[in-house]
Amino acid sequence: MLTAKERFGVFYSFVPRLTAILHLLDLADRGPVFAEHNLRDENLPTLTDENLVALGFEDAWDRRRLLAAFAPATPPGPARQVAKGEAGERPFINSLGLPLASVPPAGAFFGIWQTRVWEYAVFCAETGTAVPGADFPQGDDHPVVNVSWNDAVAFTKWLTKRERALGLIRSSLEYRLPRDFEWSAAVGLTGEPGSSPAERSGRLRVYPWGGEFPPPKGAGNYHTWLACDDFPETSPVGSFAPNEFALCDMGGNVWEWCYDEHQRNSAQRVVRGASCFNDDPEFLLSSYRGKHPAATKKNNVGFRIVLTHAEERDPWQGPTG
Repeated sequence: MLTAKERFGVFYSFVPRLTAILHLLDLADRGPVFAEHNLRDENLPTLTDENLVALGFEDAWDRRRLLAAFAPATPPGPARQVAKGEAGERPFINSLGLPLASVPPAGAFFGIWQTRVWEYAVFCAETGTAVPGADFPQGDDHPVVNVSWNDAVAFTKWLTKRERALGLIRSSLEYRLPRDFEWSAAVGLTGEPGSSPAERSGRLRVYPWGGEFPPPKGAGNYHTWLACDDFPETSPVGSFAPNEFALCDMGGNVWEWCYDEHQRNSAQRVVRGASCFNDDPEFLLSSYRGKHPAATKKNNVGFRIVLTHAEERDPWQGPTG
């Protein structure tokens, strides 16, 4: 097995994209299968799940990771746009096939969409945790709901340990929930007054789509009464245009847990972004902070992960020693 330094060395070298992806996902031994069928980098975006089954990839998780990694860096349409990192145009894709985009004002890399049902199911399978359900239909690419703050934190710790063990991230990097100020930076808010999330809540009167209410058609997945989308409940992640940092669903779909307490020494944790069940103008403000106890599980609350590092290094940079 390649060491972490060797794996990063391969990934960041000017090698064929397929080679880099297979090494990153610990599937380098499957390279000959692609060579046998004369599949090259330009063929990757056209491959389907059925194609990968025909190539001998029986594990559905491996197929999903590969399909996510094979997606073009600048795909057609805005919904799957991935921000360019400082080290080049290739998105930073983690072991679950999640692209992460750089948000410089936050000093962190954000998952471009909310944690999906199938990603959380991998965590449940590997940890023996029950997969949460919902009281409405959801597909694998919908945001997972009915997860508490405690559950979300456990997911980030599991993923950190997993990817360190695989040599995909340095020991100084970690996944976690975004802090309140990071989430604000990612939604485009700067200079918010107040010393706590509770004090900052609702102070800046702007929405993810702009300054006017109600939201225009296609602004996001909000309550059906607002008639801005066609989804009765949650929608597949990335169904709407991303923001300036290539992040989807920073408003609507599901509320997102943040790491912070709502106010100092509070038992309540912050949630941001509103959901598909909200139509109140106050709740939909980018600056609005909701709050729930850490053990709360609701069918309109999910989470998004960030990747951060103590050395303030771009995660595209490999180990240095």
